[in-house]
Amino acid sequence: MKKSLILLTGIALIASACNSSNTDSKGVDSTSVTSVDTTLTPAVPDQVKITDCYIYTKNRDTIKLKLNTENEELTGDLSYNLFEKDSNKGTISGEIKGDTILAEYTFDSEGMRSTREVVFLKRDGKLYEGFGDVEEKSGKTVFKNRAQLKFEDAIVLSLTECK
Repeated sequence: MKKSLILLTGIALIASACNSSNTDSKGVDSTSVTSVDTTLTPAVPDQVKITDCYIYTKNRDTIKLKLNTENEELTGDLSYNLFEKDSNKGTISGEIKGDTILAEYTFDSEGMRSTREVVFLKRDGKLYEGFGDVEEKSGKTVFKNRAQLKFEDAIVLSLTECK
């Protein structure tokens, strides 16, 4: 009887050990398949391309600006048609820093090609052109000190439909 009791105890221990190892292996089954979510957005967002158009009209003066922005870089077309002054038309390229557009305007006027710095401040969907003292550097007209630009009494371009 003693032998039977020892044999039954041994079988019970072996069965118990087998069951506990099975439950443990189920928790860390290396054969299970885990799906990978491939719809996650990339760490670097897609580049966003936006085109906005602005216009200024007052009396007989008209200024038109078409801006193509991609992230912080911009390009576009700018034209000034000011009454009793030579009109000029050209391209703009630069960057956006916060609410400020810093760019170079390359244009044709009076049969000559020129380049000058332009700065616009964006507020409430409008662009305010900055004015200040300028100087010539490397064949371009640039502002002496951007920190001293004035936007009061500025030309204000309003958002309009692109044509």
